[in-house]
Amino acid sequence: MYHLFALATAAFVAGTPLQPRQSDPCAIIAPKGWYKPSQVLNCLQSFPYNETLRNNVVDVVSKTFNFHTSVSFHLNMPDPFTDDTVDIQGELRRIGNIRYDSDFALHQDVSKSVKRLNDGHAGYVNYCYDSLYVTYLPFPLAVLARPDALDVQNIHIVPEASTVAAAEFGSDAVAKWQAALGRNLSDFNGARITAINGRDPWAVVDDSAAVTGGYQAKTTRQNSFFSSYQRAASEWSYRLGDFAQWPLPVKGDSVTLRLVRNGTNTEETYVVPYLSRIGSATVAFTDAKSLWANNCVATSGTNGASYYNKIQAKTKAVADKPRFQPDPEIAPIINGRRQPISGLVADGPLFDVSLPSRLAPPTPVSGTGALQFYVLDDKKTAVLVLGSFSGSFSGVQKGILDGIDAVKAKGATRLLVDVTNNGGGYICLAAWLHRVLAGPGPGTEPQPGLDGSVRAQDLAQKITAKIVANSTGVDPNGEMLYNPLGWRDTKSQRFPANFNWLDPAINMRINDVPDKFSQKIGDDCIPYDLTPPATRPFEFDSIAIMNNGRCASSCSLFTISMRTKYNVKTVVVGGKPGTTQQYCGVVGGQSLNFAAIDSDVKTAGLKNDPLAPADFIGDNYQGITWKLGYSILDQNQFEEFKTHPAQFAFPLLPNTVNNPIELWKDVSKRLWPN
Repeated sequence: MYHLFALATAAFVAGTPLQPRQSDPCAIIAPKGWYKPSQVLNCLQSFPYNETLRNNVVDVVSKTFNFHTSVSFHLNMPDPFTDDTVDIQGELRRIGNIRYDSDFALHQDVSKSVKRLNDGHAGYVNYCYDSLYVTYLPFPLAVLARPDALDVQNIHIVPEASTVAAAEFGSDAVAKWQAALGRNLSDFNGARITAINGRDPWAVVDDSAAVTGGYQAKTTRQNSFFSSYQRAASEWSYRLGDFAQWPLPVKGDSVTLRLVRNGTNTEETYVVPYLSRIGSATVAFTDAKSLWANNCVATSGTNGASYYNKIQAKTKAVADKPRFQPDPEIAPIINGRRQPISGLVADGPLFDVSLPSRLAPPTPVSGTGALQFYVLDDKKTAVLVLGSFSGSFSGVQKGILDGIDAVKAKGATRLLVDVTNNGGGYICLAAWLHRVLAGPGPGTEPQPGLDGSVRAQDLAQKITAKIVANSTGVDPNGEMLYNPLGWRDTKSQRFPANFNWLDPAINMRINDVPDKFSQKIGDDCIPYDLTPPATRPFEFDSIAIMNNGRCASSCSLFTISMRTKYNVKTVVVGGKPGTTQQYCGVVGGQSLNFAAIDSDVKTAGLKNDPLAPADFIGDNYQGITWKLGYSILDQNQFEEFKTHPAQFAFPLLPNTVNNPIELWKDVSKRLWPN
């Protein structure tokens, strides 16, 4: 690892002559405080372009994408996902032939190109830049309907905006904003936005949706522009939305808003400054040199390691969860088997802002971590809130059973499942929730999950061949991804140790390009750790699943199974009026990252193979979709590329936006009037 540090540091020093401290743009922003985005940008752009670093990023990312299942599909994506069409390998070849003005310009090109996939599993992060500083506005937005005319919906500053700003940003930032605006921030609560930088606000929303990435559907990426809530492990969290929070500094230090404040009928124009501060996960620094050394060089968790290299394995155990990411970089072994994960890649801290206390629900009837149960005041409707499928594997399983027992004991006869902003987690927790709610039957037996396939490109086949030729020598403890002992067939039978499940590969022609996939494999979530209930706790017509469209990965696997197999109700709240909202997105089947792939490559002794990606020199993170699940309705096609329109799209109101209890009451009354 030392030689990587030395190489990266040498690249920095060679390209940048040491300068006096007062002329170092990074020294200026090193003390904690609020800065203009242009000041942050001056620092980030000061790191010189280095061809070695460019070639390294292109090599690692492009070769890692050879394991990504969706590359060929993105050459020509179907409706309604045509926006997601991109030749990512072609883009990386283009990047490999460009000389950039700075290392930051290289990062922007790689990041924007990968985000064009609109696949949150395939996120690319450079910790040298992404959320090193975070840029804010004091005005989270939402699409709100008029209570007396639900068809009249407009973009508003949320009613709680000033409360969030005061709690999160403190008096110094609030004073700066109020001085620039000439008014108290509270004067803008609930204001209707009529223009952003002189443009129709929906045009600005669409511009954001074109670059934010993460979700296949444009409507869901539009929804990302707006504020929302999420149940985190220890609190109710507040998502500011893409308008009010940026992981990279914006161009320009202010935004011009034309708006109508509550209680007035006149349009007014205000210039609102952006303010940037150091990210919560950024390692402190004093100047450009220490910024680079502390935040930009590969760490013990950046790259993979052989599972049987004891020194590296011990080092990696200390840093098994990369910055921002909610799950470990390599799925842990729990109760004797590796628990697969499917989750989105985050380019910034997920839970930095808290939901205002007056909006947070009261003490739940039952719950643990991101799993909470409530009973509404109608005494009939239970609410299961699940902010993610991460956290304590055993705790969530038991928490689901305990919570259902608790709300049933209070007389609940119907269940509203709120998975707002649930970005996934353990696949088998999603399968467990599916089994508990659906009960025993053909939809959950012999397995509750989807059959799937992984991409079977040449290096993946070489890894598998090495394992099956000498499993006790290469992988005696069954740690590797490609070890057949870790997988089952579609009838839920475990593969034998000498079974090469990637050979022969299934040859496919996708968008007129040849590709190769493994045979179908089943999910690996049985036997369960706990005994599942013998009967389902609620009738299917008394179950509804709601969110803001931002339900992905394991959350998608759960919601699709419930909707497709049992016709439970699906609801999306908020969003652009008149559009078809998707109740989930980014289905996948199992997600991984470069470090996990690299660990298999190194364990198999194939790191010197020309197909193997190098180690990252910088502190980077690359995710992929490693396995795709087959469609429930068409076993010859992948679920990833199917549309999932919500059965109901309900508007948000001034009294329900980011107010979970009031929102649950409103949704429940609309779904079940009696």
